[in-house]
Amino acid sequence: MLDKRQQKILKTVVYKYITTGAPVGSKSLAESLNLGVSPATIRNELSKLEGMGYLYQPHTSAGRVPTDLGYRFYVDSLSGRTRLREEERQAILTLFSHKTRELENLLQETSTLLSRLTSAAAMVIAPRLRRNTIKHVDLVDLAEDIILLVIITDTGRVEKKLIDIKDTDKVVDLEEIQSFLNRNLQGRGLDEMTDLKVHRELRTLKSPLLAAKVTAVIRDILSEEEYEKVFVGGTVHLLRYLDDEGVRRIENLLEHFEEQYFLLNMLSEALGSKELLVRIGDENLYKELQSFSLVTTPYAIGEEMVGTVSVLGPTRMDYARVIPTVDFIAKSLSRTLEMLKG
Repeated sequence: MLDKRQQKILKTVVYKYITTGAPVGSKSLAESLNLGVSPATIRNELSKLEGMGYLYQPHTSAGRVPTDLGYRFYVDSLSGRTRLREEERQAILTLFSHKTRELENLLQETSTLLSRLTSAAAMVIAPRLRRNTIKHVDLVDLAEDIILLVIITDTGRVEKKLIDIKDTDKVVDLEEIQSFLNRNLQGRGLDEMTDLKVHRELRTLKSPLLAAKVTAVIRDILSEEEYEKVFVGGTVHLLRYLDDEGVRRIENLLEHFEEQYFLLNMLSEALGSKELLVRIGDENLYKELQSFSLVTTPYAIGEEMVGTVSVLGPTRMDYARVIPTVDFIAKSLSRTLEMLKG
C-alpha cells in the first residue's frame, strides 16, 4: 500500500511524463509538489516506488519513468474524476446531430473524429448485419439483365448488390417485387425470413423466379458476414512518441491492422464486459499490443451491446482526456442508433 505522499508523488510523475515525455527528477518534483520536504526525501520516495515496480530509471543519472504498474495506478486514480472538454463535447454532438447519413459513413466519421480528438488510432466495430432488421428494399433497373438491390436496415446500414436476372422470368415486374418485399420483410431479420407463407405467395407474382432469387440474395447478405466490420482511423498516430525501437515494433502491428479478425479478437473483450476497459502495456493479451495502451468500451442498441468504440495509443497517452472521450462517443453513438431504430 502506498501512503498519501507516495501516491501524490507517483501521480505527479506519471502526469509530468505524459505531458513532457522526459524522465521526471526529484528537483522538478520538489518544485511542483510543494510537500515541504527536500529533494533528497523525494529521491528516497522515488527509490521506494521504483523498488515496488511503479517506476524505473532509464539511465543512472536520469529521472524516473512510469512502468505499466505506475500507469495502472494513475488510471485507477482517475476513476469518476475525468471530464470532457467543452470543445470536444461540442465536436462530438455536432457529428451525431446529422441523422440522415448512412451507418457506414457515420461509423467511419466517428473513428476519424475519435482519432483526431485523442491523437491515437481509433476503431469502431459495426453491428453485425444478422442483428439488423430490414427497414426498406429498393430494386433499380440498371441495364439489360442487371438490377441493383439496395437494402436499408433499422440501424441505417445500407447494403447494395448487383443481381443478374437472365434465366429468371420472361416478364419482369420490379415494382411488384419491391412492393411485395417491403410489405412482407419490413421489420424482419435473418431469423424471420423463413416464413413459408411468404415463400408460397412468391409464386403468385408475375416474376416468381426473380422474386425468389432476390429474396435469397437478401438472406445471403444478412448472413454472409462471419465477422463485423471494423472502421479504423488515424493509425499514423501509433508512431507518435515512439523511439526507433518502438517504430520497428509497430511495423508488425500495422500489418495486423489490415486483418479484420485480428482487430475483432482484440476488441471483443469489451463487448463481453459491458463496461469501459483500459489495458496498459503487458496487460494486453496480444504481444503486438504490449508496447501500447487500449481504451475500449461497448455501445448498445436498447439493452443489447452491438459494437465497440476503442482507442489504441502509446502507454503514455493522455488517459484523462482519452477515457471520457471514448465513453462520451460510445454513449452518443448508442443514442443515435436507438433513434434510428425507433
